Amino acid sequence: MARWCEPNWVVCVPQQSAIENVPLSTPIIEAHALKQYSSSGQYVSALYGEGLIYEITGEEPRVVIANEEELTEVVISKATVLNEYLVTFKDKVIHILLLDKLLNTAQDQDAEVSNQLISTTITSFAQAEKFLCKFRCHQPLLQDIDRKVKEASEHIHPANDVDQMQNVLQDVLIHCWETLLKKHSPIVQMNTSFQDILFRALDYYVLGRLHEVLWWLVCERCQVVDQLVKTRLSHLRHANLSAMQLGVPANYYTPLPAAVVELASLPNVESAVGRLQCINSTIDLIQAQAKEARVTLHQYKDQDGEPELVLSTAELVALLTTVVVQAQCSHLVSNIYYMTHFVFSVTEDDPLWKSLGLLRLTLENIMKLDVARLPPATKNMRKELSLQDLMQVSAEVESRFETKGASRSIGDITALDLQLHQLTQQIQLSTQALSDTRLIERNSASRRSDRSAMSPTQDSGKVQSFREFLSGIPSSLRESLRRRQSQQRSAIQSSLNG
Repeated sequence: MARWCEPNWVVCVPQQSAIENVPLSTPIIEAHALKQYSSSGQYVSALYGEGLIYEITGEEPRVVIANEEELTEVVISKATVLNEYLVTFKDKVIHILLLDKLLNTAQDQDAEVSNQLISTTITSFAQAEKFLCKFRCHQPLLQDIDRKVKEASEHIHPANDVDQMQNVLQDVLIHCWETLLKKHSPIVQMNTSFQDILFRALDYYVLGRLHEVLWWLVCERCQVVDQLVKTRLSHLRHANLSAMQLGVPANYYTPLPAAVVELASLPNVESAVGRLQCINSTIDLIQAQAKEARVTLHQYKDQDGEPELVLSTAELVALLTTVVVQAQCSHLVSNIYYMTHFVFSVTEDDPLWKSLGLLRLTLENIMKLDVARLPPATKNMRKELSLQDLMQVSAEVESRFETKGASRSIGDITALDLQLHQLTQQIQLSTQALSDTRLIERNSASRRSDRSAMSPTQDSGKVQSFREFLSGIPSSLRESLRRRQSQQRSAIQSSLNG
């Protein structure tokens, strides 16, 4: 109690009967150390800071009152002062109030944590910030975390190598994680799921605040190789690369607009772990859309048994290749470098980390692709259509389905055909409703002529440089981080057990 002395502090001590069945811990003790907040008798605790305001009022008896907002209601908690003491410790005077019961220590909030962990997911900076701020005991420490982040930013500059920057950042994360964890009750401190979620939230929060400076340094390092990949992706887009050319069966091929949109949003995500989540979401969408196409085709053909829903690695890589080509994300190598070096809360067996490995494999395959050696596309896969083009495609699709009649067993109906069939039906309904609309033909000749403008010859030297650069990016997380975090967990457990 030596640090909580007069004239600013009052230490509240519940009477013995009030704490007989309560395991004492640092958070409970800090919740009862009240610091004067204003001259009008308001106090804040060492644990909650300004997140909870107390008032010491009355004469006989004096009471400690807290007004707390819970949704639309205000809950008043009150503890009676049974006695008052001034204790001298060396040259300091400690002001003690003996209370009839515990002050509100928000242990009920900690008790709810275990039940909420199952449904708690953190996939963005906003969610991480909300999670960190929802606990009152975190409030006084968030400013300290912001100060630590500012100090870490001073070590992020071109003069330092990646290892130095990683060491600084992991020190900040471990310090913040341990400090916040110790503000909770012992049962929550020992909960490994809560430990992991808290660390993930800090990964988003801390690295998100440093994103701009980190990303600039990474782009500087990878700019030459990024340009090679950008040129290659542009060439493949103009070549109208399709998944069927890469080996995906025609019956299972389907456009993947949701996955393309998700991957195209990658530059807008402002943290390494957030971008890793974006890659994982892209792959999830590819799998979901491909499975949906297979189920739809299976049902249309009235086939027996269950459709094969598991994509092989080769099929998944092929589909991801088409998504990467369509999304045309810049700085893809920078993103791989960024996610490999500056994600701290993901282990190698996590699906997020496996998604990064799949992206690396896809990018390596893209750089090795020789369009001239691929089998020709069975159809002219055009990504953009004028209104007249769309009408022509609609007529062709409808004539195919009319020819088939009621038979659904004919094998050349594909998932793509079904999707186009649904689209043409929507077009017909729209056309009937707007029969007076004049369809204006766009001049698509100039657009098509641009497709042959970018067909660079394969430069084996540049591709080799890309492979060497990509292979030089470590594929595993830093062992020191995992080891140190494990040591900190053991130390926390030992302190609680001891």
